[in-house]
Amino acid sequence: MKLMEEFKQIGTTKLDSKKRVTLGSVLTKFNLLKDIPISDFETFIGVKGDILLRPMTTIPARELWVHQNPEILGNIQEGIADIKAGRSQTVTDLDKYFEEL
Repeated sequence: MKLMEEFKQIGTTKLDSKKRVTLGSVLTKFNLLKDIPISDFETFIGVKGDILLRPMTTIPARELWVHQNPEILGNIQEGIADIKAGRSQTVTDLDKYFEEL
């Protein structure tokens, strides 16, 4: 896979005695990835030895079908955009609302 992204250096970290790298202090210092529930990192290594860690998050199996269906995902994203833009209404009586549809 050829990656075409620009990178900037945000800090340095040292290997510990077990050859591990910890990222917590760097991520905290620069307030990175604070709102993302990261569970894994996809790992890449370049031909010159550069290492790229891409944050990953887990999707529950029962929700995977949404991400596999572009039409459904698009509808959900459109609905979220409508709500953010104030194009929504509060429904207090669902039965009445569905009858009026």
